[in-house]
Amino acid sequence: MRRVLDLARRHLRTDVAWLARFSGDHQVIDLVAGDGDLVESLVGYRVDKEQTYCARVLDGRLPAVVPDARADRRTANLPVTRDLGIGSYVGTPVHLDNGELYGMLCALGTEPDPNLGERDVRFLSLLADVLTDTVSAIHRGHADDDHVRSVIGEIIDSGGPTMVFQAMFDLPTHGIVGAEALARFPRFPSPDGLRTAPGSGSSGDPGGRRADGVLSPAQWFEQATSVGLGIDLELAAIRAALAELPRFPRGLALSVNASPATIASGRLTELIDGPSADQVVVEIAEREGNHELPTTLDRLLELRDLGTRIAVDNVGVAYASLRRMVQFLPDVVKMDRWLSMNVGSDAARRALVEALVHFSRQIGATLVAEGIETADELRVLSAAGVDQGQGEFLSPPGPLPLPAHGRCVAVKRSRLAATAMT
Repeated sequence: MRRVLDLARRHLRTDVAWLARFSGDHQVIDLVAGDGDLVESLVGYRVDKEQTYCARVLDGRLPAVVPDARADRRTANLPVTRDLGIGSYVGTPVHLDNGELYGMLCALGTEPDPNLGERDVRFLSLLADVLTDTVSAIHRGHADDDHVRSVIGEIIDSGGPTMVFQAMFDLPTHGIVGAEALARFPRFPSPDGLRTAPGSGSSGDPGGRRADGVLSPAQWFEQATSVGLGIDLELAAIRAALAELPRFPRGLALSVNASPATIASGRLTELIDGPSADQVVVEIAEREGNHELPTTLDRLLELRDLGTRIAVDNVGVAYASLRRMVQFLPDVVKMDRWLSMNVGSDAARRALVEALVHFSRQIGATLVAEGIETADELRVLSAAGVDQGQGEFLSPPGPLPLPAHGRCVAVKRSRLAATAMT
């Protein structure tokens, strides 16, 4: 599309050419071709449609070509003429493949051009026809985004997703030490559902691994991020989890998941600040989002000043997680569930676990194994020196109250009974 805009600008000898779409009562410029500061000011430019030349061209108040905008009494006193420095203008409608109006293809010069005429309008109209298929696909994408934004907005406005809690246990003593808050979303958020997306890597959350065409929790957060609601959805989930903190015994920790972008926003610090902040563990989740590392580090210091501990999630299978450990120097290191799988029969996995045990002790961090699903995995991880664990075998995610003890206690009792019998 940019090549089409460049062609329009060169042929009409204007400073810029742009493609704008109509969104409700507004005109939004999505794509601009040209040089200079004007291009930067136009990208994303959003204005009331009634203030634009385009609306006036469509309803007949303006012709499709205005050679001298400052001398033409119909345009000279319009705010947009002054704001954009319009000297000359050519515009033509762009339609979707179903005939519906999408927006306008326009060319703008900062100086008057008496040579602009109807032939230029016809040329621009031909280019608009060329764009029909492309803008139709874009329009469907915007419609999808609007649907996703609406569904996720309703969840945020209603208090956030439903939260369940998976208990974590001290492996040497088998006592419960806290729980991780996990988000759960509607299975069918609308009659048509949300668009599906690829999975987002491994997760210690058993409810986050879906293969039935329904969005997993991780994919819900991906969708939210794609429409600009990622931070808001994360904070809604964290707020819902923190609302349950009074039901936690004073000695137990509540772990919540937050992306670096959410941490960097500063809004998480405000949310956690309170008398129970020292019971909270913030797990830095692997989610997309823009954030500046220095800002994120500053916000982590603020959280630590509140007594909140910092955890790095999904450690051991990706370079990014290892880098985050060095950058953030966490209080808690959470091993990726992949390392727990069949660790008893896989020497390489055991070696990685032992390396993480050593690393965690060197930096003074607690090492947590996620995704423990068998008694053998529990036995091997405990013997390797892993501090804490969580997983389906120990205690599945569920509503509060937390269990008094997990399956590890039952395993210990069965071993004691077996020893007594011998």
